[in-house]
Amino acid sequence: MGDGLALVADIGRQSVRFGITGGGAGLEPRDVRRFSSDDHPTFTSALVSYLRDCGLQNEHLPSALAVAGATRGDLINPTGSRWYISLSGIESVLRVRPLALNECVANALALVQLPASAYSALQGMPNKVEVGGNYVVLGAGAGLGVAALITSGNRLVPVPSEAGHMTFAACTADERRFVEYCAAKGLVPDTEMLLSEPGLLRAYEVLSGGAKLAKPEDVMRAAGRDPVAAAVVQMFVEHLGAYAGDLVLAYAAWDGVYLTGPLARALHSHIAGPGFHRRMVAKASFRRQLSEVPVSLVTRTDLELLGAAAALRNG
Repeated sequence: MGDGLALVADIGRQSVRFGITGGGAGLEPRDVRRFSSDDHPTFTSALVSYLRDCGLQNEHLPSALAVAGATRGDLINPTGSRWYISLSGIESVLRVRPLALNECVANALALVQLPASAYSALQGMPNKVEVGGNYVVLGAGAGLGVAALITSGNRLVPVPSEAGHMTFAACTADERRFVEYCAAKGLVPDTEMLLSEPGLLRAYEVLSGGAKLAKPEDVMRAAGRDPVAAAVVQMFVEHLGAYAGDLVLAYAAWDGVYLTGPLARALHSHIAGPGFHRRMVAKASFRRQLSEVPVSLVTRTDLELLGAAAALRNG
């Protein structure tokens, strides 16, 4: 990394967080600042502003970008964002070719760095994330991210995916109502359509018969007094459990499920209830094995930046 400094970025749908890592201070990101796509017409504009603020305009800086979406090719469009990310354009600014990775892969890579205090156990006690195990990460927030860490030989290999966009599998009456609503709107229901912040609002509209709330927080706050909001949260949590069980089977992730993201953190007490576990283990042939899989909530909010730093260190 030259003098040891590197730039890391967490590029979401409407904003980016930049940070600096290395330089003898380890992987922990510092000088973290957020820039909104409302204030900057291009990603490069936000990047140049950050470099100017930090006095790093003329540095040769290695960089790793954790992006919400698929990171294929030179030109990347984060899911749901107005920005386009040109890797060659960033290289012209930083003078070093950037590394781009899916944000949930960054979440997965960060797990290896975290202390035990960063985990809140939901089912069993979390295993140490290390070579020899297989793990899956679900990030619930503005969207739904999925990645895995799979042991191959003597190393853990991060496996990116767009599994959040797999077809929604309805099992309950409320879930079938949700699918019918989406179909009536001309939407092809995928899993993210429910398991995300917009999904909570969409589910409330469905189960209420057309009433709308403004923000996902409104649904969660109302869950204690509004039967519709309570049913929405219950449907969300139960489907999250069913989906987590599916992913354990898909990745043979018997060593741990890790939930990340602001929505997972906000619904912590609900996910800790029986509905999540009941639906997770409700598989015909693997109930016992799934009941033994540790499930943990990751409480840190900087996983994308920490994982991007780890990706740079690991090459």
